[in-house]
Amino acid sequence: MSSATSPAPTPLSSARVLWAKVDTGFWVAHHGGEYFGCVDAVAGGFVARDAHGVPIGRFDTLDSAKSSLRSTTHPVNVSRRRLLDRASLTAATALGGAALALGLTAGALAPYL
Repeated sequence: MSSATSPAPTPLSSARVLWAKVDTGFWVAHHGGEYFGCVDAVAGGFVARDAHGVPIGRFDTLDSAKSSLRSTTHPVNVSRRRLLDRASLTAATALGGAALALGLTAGALAPYL
């Protein structure tokens, strides 16, 4: 009985990123045969999203949006994520503080109503 050997899988690092235009203003990327991300045309630019649907950023040109997917660990992408995370944390803290202040005010005024 002969044993069939399967070809070694292609490492993702050496695989090419293949792009397909699937709709007007929407491109999908495949890397090593797996979904890699997408680029969507929006008013005034292009938004790139990684394989998990997380926005990488907004870009002026299609080529720059496509190239941003090649490395989501690129310093520009990492700094954008940190900035987004920091802004979200700041907004949540501010909203939580405002809710606490309103709750305390309502509790203090309740006996007088």
